[in-house]
Amino acid sequence: MNRQLQIDDFSLRAHCLAVERLRADPTRIVDLSATLERWQMQSGETRSDSHWAEWRTMLAAGVDAIEAATCSADDHAVVLRSVSPAGILITQEERDELRLAAGLGAVQPGERRSSSTGRTP
Repeated sequence: MNRQLQIDDFSLRAHCLAVERLRADPTRIVDLSATLERWQMQSGETRSDSHWAEWRTMLAAGVDAIEAATCSADDHAVVLRSVSPAGILITQEERDELRLAAGLGAVQPGERRSSSTGRTP
């Protein structure tokens, strides 16, 4: 599998896990909304604005809408996952496990790690 497909697989796995977290505690949608709001305030106008607007709509609609829009392999879901605030719902250890499951290998020393903000799961 080429690297881009591995990255897409990782992202899909991460979002499916995030949806599981939201099903267990739907109040975490507030955390996602706050993250999205902070990103928009910090970045100003970007090409992601239309996708962030879609995220706001999904967050308002609830977990089923988030799952339907992000937990599939279609191109639009891939784009939505690329601008998603859902990363705050998974731990670094889980990210590492998902990387391995997607065939990306372990994070190497000096390689940039994604940072999570907000509450831990």
